[in-house]
Amino acid sequence: MKADAAVEKVRSHLLRGNAEDGAKLPTERALAETLGVSRNVVRKALAAMEMEGRVVRKVGSGTYLAHQPRRAGMTSDVLDLSPKQIVEARLAVEPNLAAMAAMNCTTHDLAHLTECAQRYHLADDFETYEQADQGFHRAIAMATHNPLLVRAYEAFLAADEEIEWGNIRQRLLTAERRVASRREHDKIVAAIRSRDATAAYNATREHLEQITSALLRP
Repeated sequence: MKADAAVEKVRSHLLRGNAEDGAKLPTERALAETLGVSRNVVRKALAAMEMEGRVVRKVGSGTYLAHQPRRAGMTSDVLDLSPKQIVEARLAVEPNLAAMAAMNCTTHDLAHLTECAQRYHLADDFETYEQADQGFHRAIAMATHNPLLVRAYEAFLAADEEIEWGNIRQRLLTAERRVASRREHDKIVAAIRSRDATAAYNATREHLEQITSALLRP
């Protein structure tokens, strides 16, 4: 079985199960034995699911299915949001998430955040950039280890998917902006790694201000 197919086998097995959100998953070893794959394949599948917000890893406790944001039945207030309101909300909240992540993150969080930043460096098309960027900012929220804040961030993502962006995002992802975003992401990671909450707040705010300016440019 090819590596990608094996990873998808693990992911599909976990997602089609009857376990409720918040349920603890079997260990990597148990999953590997049950599905007939290597533990490395299980790790890759769990890392992908963590980036998607479908599992939460708690050091010393285990891995749990994550509460998923509601995609259907969004309120009219959410459906009436504009791109400007989305980026304004992110600017108001995410710098504080980065500051909290600097204080609460674990070694695993730092490794995952670094991996997410690297995925953005390696992205080479619009969809991949979008996924890598979303994964990076979700990893920061996860590193706060505050379930309420994680769910609040997931609500941002759910609202983001419901509004019409038109070609705003495509205009944003110029070659110059991609290079700048890579540097900005790396700066955020460095601040969180240094446990410097103020630097993490400022680096994230600067990054989002640049994004806001680019997104809302006429």
